[in-house]
Amino acid sequence: MAMTKIGALNMEYYDEGAGPPLLLIMGLGGQASSWGEPLPKQLQGHFRTIRFSNRGTGATDKPAGGYTIRQMADDAAGLMETIGLDQAHVFGISMGGMIAQELVLNHPQRVQGLVLGCTTCGPAHSIPVPAQTLAQFGQIMQLPMEERIERFWEITVTPEFKEERADFLKHILEIGMATPTPMETFGLQFAAIQAMDTYDRLPQIKSPTLIIHGDRDILVPVENADILHERIPGSRVRIVQGTGHCFFWENPDEVVEEVVKFLSEVPVAA
Repeated sequence: MAMTKIGALNMEYYDEGAGPPLLLIMGLGGQASSWGEPLPKQLQGHFRTIRFSNRGTGATDKPAGGYTIRQMADDAAGLMETIGLDQAHVFGISMGGMIAQELVLNHPQRVQGLVLGCTTCGPAHSIPVPAQTLAQFGQIMQLPMEERIERFWEITVTPEFKEERADFLKHILEIGMATPTPMETFGLQFAAIQAMDTYDRLPQIKSPTLIIHGDRDILVPVENADILHERIPGSRVRIVQGTGHCFFWENPDEVVEEVVKFLSEVPVAA
């Protein structure tokens, strides 16, 4: 782990592997460690991966006040500048995919290939979270920290994965409990998600884009992948069969294969 300063923000990040740089951006309430181990380790065989904790999570500062998705995208751009990275491929999941959209729209020169995982262009033009899942999410948020993390798996992975990979999820729980995300952060990040809207600007994206989604995602319905695909010129869609919201936990082998294949075809910037 390393720490750096982005303006007034102290940020936690990890710079690992070798090859073309790939910036990994985590979702709501997650932190750098929330990617788990299989996916980052496999990606590090192909890329120099940079993963970090968004403001409010991990060892990164947790400032008060309103957060916006664009602000968190500026944090990501600031990290790239601080570590001397002019350009990188970018892979964002869920809220991290929203941050990635704002990053490529507001700092287009910094983004080579773009991978958007289990994400949307904002609530105004998206297929919403199913009412049952939203109610379940609200109930989970009222629980004590450890139970809350465990219960999140009911809506982020398939029941089969939850049963068969209890060891993996236990490890994720232990990591999460080491630097737990405060309730205040969930509120601030959730408000940022609600205010985000890139729909009208998506046709401006020039970076080659891969949209990847689990077909059994009950948190962000898979139909949102089609909305992004229709709006982003030349984009491709890959649906990971048999996986939920955290498809990158459930089938890291297929995800790495798809990401490596796609990004290897992205032209190297002059």
